Formats: sequence, C-alpha cells, structure tokens
Amino acid sequence: MTFTDERVPFTSIDEAVHLLDTPAEPWSIQMEVRVSGALDPDRLRAAIPGALARHPMARAKLLPARRTDKRWTWAITGSPELDPLKVVGCADDAELAELRSDLHSLSVPLAESPPLRLRLARHPLGDVLMINANHAAFDGFGTLQILRSIGKAYVEEEEPEPDVGLAEARDLDRLTRPADKAERARRLRALAEKARDLATPPARLAPQGGSDRPGYGIHQISVPVPRSPEHATVNDMLLAALNLAIAGWNTGQGTKCRRIGVLMPVDLRPPEWKSEVVTNFVSESRVSTTPADRRTPKSLLEAIAAQTQRIKEGEGAALMELLSKTARFPLWLKQPLSPFIWMTGNRLVDTAVLSNLGSIDDDQLPRFGPAAGDVVGLWFSAPARMPCGLSLGAVTATGCLHLAFRYRYPLWGPAAAASFADRFVIELGVIERETT
Repeated sequence: MTFTDERVPFTSIDEAVHLLDTPAEPWSIQMEVRVSGALDPDRLRAAIPGALARHPMARAKLLPARRTDKRWTWAITGSPELDPLKVVGCADDAELAELRSDLHSLSVPLAESPPLRLRLARHPLGDVLMINANHAAFDGFGTLQILRSIGKAYVEEEEPEPDVGLAEARDLDRLTRPADKAERARRLRALAEKARDLATPPARLAPQGGSDRPGYGIHQISVPVPRSPEHATVNDMLLAALNLAIAGWNTGQGTKCRRIGVLMPVDLRPPEWKSEVVTNFVSESRVSTTPADRRTPKSLLEAIAAQTQRIKEGEGAALMELLSKTARFPLWLKQPLSPFIWMTGNRLVDTAVLSNLGSIDDDQLPRFGPAAGDVVGLWFSAPARMPCGLSLGAVTATGCLHLAFRYRYPLWGPAAAASFADRFVIELGVIERETT
C-alpha cells in the first residue's frame, strides 16, 4: 500500500499534542525493547524503510502552514527522507541511561520524514533498541506497532495489511460520536464532574535535586506483576500506588498534599483494529483523590476503581468532541496556547501522568530472530510538562511489570527519581497485600 504525496489533515488530537511540543519539553513517546543477545546494525538499518513503508503516518512530515489556516497538514512521503538510526556503544548501565536521556530530550523535527528517531545501544548484557517518536504523529500503541513491524522486517517475515485504511482510522468525528442520547448524557455528566476539579488546585510533587537542564531523565525498573482484587484492575492498583507514593513523598519533604490529580491517557481504538493502525488515537482522562480517599489502601482503590469505570463509559470521547470545536479557529489563535491549556490552565495540569500499555502477550512482542535472543524487557513512557513533571509508563510483558519513571529535570535529579521509584514499589506491595 503506497501513500506517496498524500495529504492528511491534522486531527484534533494531533493538533493538541503538536501545540505542546517545545525544545525544553519534547512531546514525544519513549519506547524501547531489550534483547538478551545482539542485533546486526546493517540488517536493522536495511529493515527500517520496509517497516515504515507499511505505516503511512510513519512517513509523515509537516507541511508549511499560513497563520490564517485552520489546520496543519501532514504529507505522507513515498519513502523516508533520512536515516533515523544511529548505533551507539554503551559500556555499562550508566552510559545506557545517559543515551536514553539524550534521545528522549530531543524534540523530533517534523520538517522531514520519518517523525521518529532510533538508537541501537550495544550493551554487554544485551542490545537495546530505542524509539523517540513525535507524539503529534502517533501514540504509544502506534509506536509499539512500528517496533513490531521493524522486528518482522528484520527477520523478513510477511506482515498483513491492516483491515482499516488511514482515513477511516483517523475519522475521529465518526469514531467518537455517541451512540444515543443516553451516552451523550453520560459524557456530559463526566465532563461536569471533572470541571469541579477547578475548585481545588492539584498537589505538586515536591522538587529535589533538580536543575535547569532541558528535557527528561528516565528511571526504569521491572517488578513482579501484582495480583489484582476482584473489583479492580492492575491499572487501578498502579493509580493507587502512585497516589500513595506522591502523598508519602510530599509528606517526607514537608509539602502539603490535598487533591492529587493523575492524568491517564485512554486508548480510543475500536477492539477490532486495536493493534493494527499507527496513528494518534488516545484521549486524556483524570483520576483525582482526596486525603479522605487515601485514608486506607482499600478506600483509595475503591475510589479509583469507581472513577476508572466512569472513564470507560465515555469521558475520553467526550473530551475529543470538545476539542473538535476548536477546528474553526485559525492557527494564529491556536498557537500561543494548546486547546488543553485553554480549557484548564495550570489549575488542571495534573500532579502526575500514568500511561499503561497493558499486558502484551509473547506473540505480540517485537521479535528479532534467534540470533538476537529473547526479549527481556519492554519499556514505554509518555511526556509530562511542568508544573507536573512526572510521567509513569507501564507495560506488562515477559512475565514482569516494566515501569519507566520519566521526569523533568527541574523537578528531580536521578537520585530523587530512584528514591521515588523505590517508594512506589513499596506502596504497590501495600495495595496488593491490603486489598487482595
């Protein structure tokens, strides 16, 4: 399937994300896979164009626009216009961590395709393939699909075409339209409930050891997958543990912690093509807790599970409907502030972000053949701008829960991020022990 020179208008999601991207705070997706063996750099470089050829948005670039235009436009190029891969040797984990930070502190330019950059880190304990993808072009699920396609091209495995075309997959108006009046009423109630958060500003994480360095640090760990209780999910447990970790961190730093707000991206893809289409198709929902909710692990988990259930009933799609109303505005009016900021201001810029790709079955992992060895880790994270500054990415794969704590340097230094991660793991154990 070829999309040479096709023009694709931005969706409201593309636009909102693009407006948040800055050199100091790149709005990008972090994805990386680690294998137990080694990848062949030449073979990998040869596989990338074929993998990108399968996904039109992986060959997208931003066309110049006039300030009076109402939309930006993507051009889908026939082939990548530059080689996005660099191969870097890393003698140890410290060099690997610095490479990771440098890559994900880069704002990927959109003037040329592809809208992503890759690093192959040669490490004594197994190679690591990293992707920094501009979030305006695709989300975490799309980035994972690109990684899968690179693996299939690397081993010369045929990959079937998606059952849905690009235009259909990006028709947000149709895909998020409420089915009936009852669904629209539920969405409006959900938005009204979240609007009440304006009355109480969210807590801010206490800074420690930060600097004015632009970009992000990323602290990665892998832990056993927790057992979830009957009426909650692992995602609910992650939210609960994050709330307790934030509250405990702030208390330890002598900082007040009233309402905690956690922004939670929600995948809007229909189930029938959930893992096929590379595009931008997530909305944002918010889970808030009060000190009363956090009184016990059980009360906290119950409060969170009730909110996430309502989110599943359409709050994310409601926000997409609201964002689509900005389509009539010219770019000169949109550019100073993103639609998200228009609607919320810093009062609703949350305390932290939690992005969970869910459970990835072994047959859905990126694979690179027997010579590369087994996949031993898969990590992912989304961006977070100040005054939030912390995004926790979660993936369940290879029998573990892989966690990436992505933080802005003005908030924390590496030691603070590691200390917070340790606290989070302890609180996750408390949630599991007290509620299952």
